[in-house]
Amino acid sequence: MTKTYKVLSIDAWGNQEDGYEWNSWHNVGTIELDSIEDNTSIVRAMYRQGFITDMRLADIEDDEWNIVIVDKATREPVFAIEYGSTI
Repeated sequence: MTKTYKVLSIDAWGNQEDGYEWNSWHNVGTIELDSIEDNTSIVRAMYRQGFITDMRLADIEDDEWNIVIVDKATREPVFAIEYGSTI
């Protein structure tokens, strides 16, 4: 069953000691996914819908509220797919 999720653009601050912290985030659209448990399908959908430009540079993390799309090389969070909102 396909579900629609909110996509957030993340502005993150970071340093090499502590990693990254979300400074702010903004709703930039929605994405339809059959599953939030298949990382490859998530990256493909983000690419198809124009959120990312190169699937090879993206990786997935899950913070138990969001599927977070990170830059594979730096681990900087770039987008989030919100699935844990209760509002």
